[in-house]
Amino acid sequence: MRLRQRLITGLVTLLPLIVTLYLLGWVYTYSGAYIQAFLRLFGLEVPRAYQPVLPFVGLFLAGVLVYLVGSLAENYLGKRLIVSLERSLLLLPIVRDIYKAVQQIAHTLFGHQEVKFSRAAVIEYPRRGVYALCFVVQSVGGRLPPLPEGYTAVLVPTSPVPASGMVVLVPSEEVLPLEISVEEALKYVVSAGFLLPEKPQSPLTSLPQRAERPS
Repeated sequence: MRLRQRLITGLVTLLPLIVTLYLLGWVYTYSGAYIQAFLRLFGLEVPRAYQPVLPFVGLFLAGVLVYLVGSLAENYLGKRLIVSLERSLLLLPIVRDIYKAVQQIAHTLFGHQEVKFSRAAVIEYPRRGVYALCFVVQSVGGRLPPLPEGYTAVLVPTSPVPASGMVVLVPSEEVLPLEISVEEALKYVVSAGFLLPEKPQSPLTSLPQRAERPS
């Protein structure tokens, strides 16, 4: 058991490092090759002395491309073009699932959230004694009759796509706020629980014990 645990721990420790180094190596190798292939279309050849610099030029051009796409997406015509492209992708059965999953993860990590969560919290869900991480949306108040006041709407996310979770109405006193940021909680959900906050200030062991309701 200890051998298996150490192997799993070593894998979890090395995997992010290996993936990061692999992506950096991929960008360094192929960005220069793409630039050379593009220049060859016009009959141009890069001198051998300047070839080591090409990957950095490719990285810079990639950043410029991302910036231009972001600028395009902020105006009306650009949004219409992107929406048309998305609709075309969503018509393909397998491609649409991959695209939607990657899109939601990207929006979670880097994009602007359409719903601004006030904070991360935990609730007892799906049964007493089991806690689920959630995001506080807003206090319901008396806006959902006949539900009485004193309830809070929270989003219970799913991994690795938090947006596919569901909204639960919970008594406000049963929502236990966590001393971590919403961004840290999102990373925790997207990573399926592997990326815990570096310095948690409110561990689950400190949660107050509630008296059992009479049956």
